[in-house]
Amino acid sequence: MVQSAHTDIDRHSDRRERVAIHCEATSFDLETARPLVFAAIRIRGPRILTGSALLLHPGSDSGLGEAGDRLHAFIGDRPLVGYYLDFAVAMAERLTGRPMAQERVEVSGLYYDRKIRNAVKHAVDLRLDSMIRDLDLPVRPEGAIGTALAVAMAWLRLTQEGR
Repeated sequence: MVQSAHTDIDRHSDRRERVAIHCEATSFDLETARPLVFAAIRIRGPRILTGSALLLHPGSDSGLGEAGDRLHAFIGDRPLVGYYLDFAVAMAERLTGRPMAQERVEVSGLYYDRKIRNAVKHAVDLRLDSMIRDLDLPVRPEGAIGTALAVAMAWLRLTQEGR
């Protein structure tokens, strides 16, 4: 097994760290969906740690058990950030065979709270591409890793502005 250069970080998670996750699956039906691709990127303070991002293809580049172990080791007990996070967490729990009880932050919820304060209309477009455009983020959510990166950037923009 390959040792990570981030072993100490993996074992002793920094309370300031969060993990942006995204899962692509065979469907959005939790009963029948199988995870195809998982992406996870750590966020430490105002930095997105893309150099240590995790990209897994469960069942194709590793066995399901190994993929689940790698995902669990990468996330640890860090709070999770995501878009359609309940689905990604359900898929992660299925893959790892363990509950993920840590704090969770849904970026669409943060975005909605921000927009509704200033909205003349009560309809807020919560599509990821619309949020990215409105937040003026320099990223296109292509693939699981692109979506995880977009989520990390959105979370930073929504939580760091005005500080």
